[in-house]
Amino acid sequence: MTWPGATAVRHSRQVLTYTWSHPANRGRQLSSIMRAVRFQVRGRIGLPTLTRVGDRGRMWVELHCASASKVVYANPPDWEEMRAWRRILRPGDLFVDVGSNVGYYALWAGDLGAEVIAIEPSPDAARRLRDNVGLNDFPITVRQCGLAAQRGRMTLSRGADSMNHLLLGPDAVGETIEVDTLDNVLGNRFAAGVKIDVEGAERLVLEGGRRALEEQRIGVLQLEWNARSSHLLGEDRGPVAAILAKYGYQFVRPDQQGVLHDADPAGASSRDMFAVLPAYR
Repeated sequence: MTWPGATAVRHSRQVLTYTWSHPANRGRQLSSIMRAVRFQVRGRIGLPTLTRVGDRGRMWVELHCASASKVVYANPPDWEEMRAWRRILRPGDLFVDVGSNVGYYALWAGDLGAEVIAIEPSPDAARRLRDNVGLNDFPITVRQCGLAAQRGRMTLSRGADSMNHLLLGPDAVGETIEVDTLDNVLGNRFAAGVKIDVEGAERLVLEGGRRALEEQRIGVLQLEWNARSSHLLGEDRGPVAAILAKYGYQFVRPDQQGVLHDADPAGASSRDMFAVLPAYR
């Protein structure tokens, strides 16, 4: 029989281990642990925590928002990936955050001086995203919609926080959302960066961005690269890799300093994949 509090203890241990060992907290582990403890205490009495993103960004984080909670525990939470964007983005660049959730990538890019288009279809997440954007003076535009191969309406799951995803098929039950395409979002503009985190539907987003990809108007893409596409679309990451390779993109992953190195796109991984035009190597 499992002790009722065992899950909470296990979660707390995971949070403490993550916070203590995260490279963003080197040299300040104790203060980082205290920040994490204060966040947990405030969250358990229903209070959000205002935390920093990058050098100047600020955002509200609620305890039950698992993905956003990482920002309290470490700044930046996705160490290699976000340090890569620090190297890539320049003031005035365009960055498109597809699957923005509550916005910590959008705020990170805005803090670096980029203009940001943040795409989030979930009504609850989009509301929190707008609140966080409103705390800052960054040039961030929020669009409450999904992205897919063509414009229209689709179904989105409910109640899964940052894991909400498109539901396919005629019997899908969830929230009906507006869907646009990446080509329509970009128009004729060049995006230095596009981050796509849509829980397995990355191929659909790329299908809707073929004109921009063919014209090489996206410099760098960051894509979730795990097995979720097999659950949603019944396919591995091979079709995504094929689309990007067709348009001249090379596959890389960042190291601890954010420097991009060649990577094998075959199979899934717990780490995101970057696809870059040769000029961005």
